[in-house]
Amino acid sequence: MKKQKLLFAGSISLLLLFIFSTCKAADELHDTYPPLPEAVAALDPDLRVSVTKVAVAEWEEGSNFYYAFKPAFKDPKVGFIIYPGALVDPIAYAPTARAIAQEGYLVVIVKMVQDLAVLSYTRADKIITDYPAISKWIIGGHSLGGSMACAYAKQFSDKLQGVVIWAAFPSEGFRIDDKPLKVISIYGSKDGAADEIKAEKIYLPPDAQLVEIEGGNHTQFGYYWDGVTENFVQPGDNPADITREEQQQQIIKATADFLAQFKENTCPVVYLLGNADTRVGTLRQFRDTMLAQSAVGKELIALYYGNGAGITAFLEQKPLLKACARKVLDVSIPIVELLMAF
Repeated sequence: MKKQKLLFAGSISLLLLFIFSTCKAADELHDTYPPLPEAVAALDPDLRVSVTKVAVAEWEEGSNFYYAFKPAFKDPKVGFIIYPGALVDPIAYAPTARAIAQEGYLVVIVKMVQDLAVLSYTRADKIITDYPAISKWIIGGHSLGGSMACAYAKQFSDKLQGVVIWAAFPSEGFRIDDKPLKVISIYGSKDGAADEIKAEKIYLPPDAQLVEIEGGNHTQFGYYWDGVTENFVQPGDNPADITREEQQQQIIKATADFLAQFKENTCPVVYLLGNADTRVGTLRQFRDTMLAQSAVGKELIALYYGNGAGITAFLEQKPLLKACARKVLDVSIPIVELLMAF
């Protein structure tokens, strides 16, 4: 065990040396990449997602906070922690975090010391402690944040169930191929390090998923830029062949699909229709735009989700009632659509 800790500490030291020697060669460390306006707008709470900036007294001043995104009508049991890319403002990942939270997860974006995850990669400890109701944790990150998410997973695999890597790879020093974790690695075909990402898959568990986004690049995993250049592309990356919105849709879908394996189904409608059924979206819209507008409606929503797990468990044991409930939905949804049309 002592030898393993020394090797891990050595890996961290080498990575730090590499980062700062690279910065020195570049003369000066550039400022943090600011978020795009749409990322800043994604911090505003709405009827579907609450957004909280949480202060952490014991963290270094200037980086002593994180952003928590929580679905408004659910008490999630699965949490997803995001480590930002090197020198990227954490707000740059707000649109992505928000979209994933809407699927029923607690999503947290961590602010890092000097915006470098390598300097504070154990901050997930605080997040996990702050949310004792979360039963399953998945850690992830973009670029250096993804690599350091692997570093955390290597050292604290007992606290996690999975790892999500965006446009990153663990390298041999942070290999997690021997850890009992579910892992997905998502990257763009135009990423400047696409070959390394594919090659370093050997350091992930044998059943790790590798998802390539055709035409996507490294930069469009977040909503950040240099504050000047339209269609900004990070140094070392390649221009994308698809828009940021198109790439983000695929990132969000692949990530949410991966996270779904950890979530207990507490929504009877999803249980009956399946998450891919477009009518689920119709009922969610009815919930948000009509039911949630009144105190009684909010109470009904809370009652529904509060008893969702029990309802689905009951239906699972009663196939005939399950079939009847499905038919009731088939008949009711057109009526809901009609109500929404007025």
